[in-house]
Amino acid sequence: MQQLHKKSRLEKEVLQIHKRLDKIFKEEQKLGYIKLEKPIRHGWFKELIITENVERYRIQKYIKEVYEMVEKKVWAPTKEEASRKWKFQTSKYLINKEIPTISKRQYNKLSDGAKRLCVPFQYYTDKKRLRTRFYIKIPKGAYKIKFTRAYVTHSRRIDPKLQSERILLFQQLNKKGYFNAKKRVFPWKSYWDWPNWRENTKEVRMRVRLLKHAPIQKIINEEISWERN
Repeated sequence: MQQLHKKSRLEKEVLQIHKRLDKIFKEEQKLGYIKLEKPIRHGWFKELIITENVERYRIQKYIKEVYEMVEKKVWAPTKEEASRKWKFQTSKYLINKEIPTISKRQYNKLSDGAKRLCVPFQYYTDKKRLRTRFYIKIPKGAYKIKFTRAYVTHSRRIDPKLQSERILLFQQLNKKGYFNAKKRVFPWKSYWDWPNWRENTKEVRMRVRLLKHAPIQKIINEEISWERN
């Protein structure tokens, strides 16, 4: 019984840690950014831009509408890396085109005139499912793909107390006992490993519900006593 009690206590503490981490994340997001007096050079963008020549086309309104849907740029520390990322982005669906494609969901948001600039094609996913995406037919003279310098113009505000508390909480999660308790509370290996994500989600909700109503004395008020560990 003592072992079960210890496991339940650790699982509840892991749950409390994650709740606190969520609050810290939201508080840090609210701190905002500070504008730098002098921008700092930071890598390169390879981007798709609409040129002034688009004004020559009667369908310029639809060209701009479609342009808003596509992924316009990628960032990398060097030009070579930016080119590699752009090539990967444009050929990701076994297609080799200059301009990135759009999904069916994005296509459905377009007006009828803009939809005429899209050409559907089908491909198979890793799970052998057939999916549809769309090429974009923008006239050659209406766009160009170029490199532009990237700059850091703002710096995130930092609260040292929140930052140190966040680091402490992550260290606590990696301690002996807590790490295994975390795997029991959140059973999937990572956010990208979701073969049975519906079942995993149900299991997590059920476990959290049981932890909330477990007949164990409450862990300190909104905080955790680290001294006993």
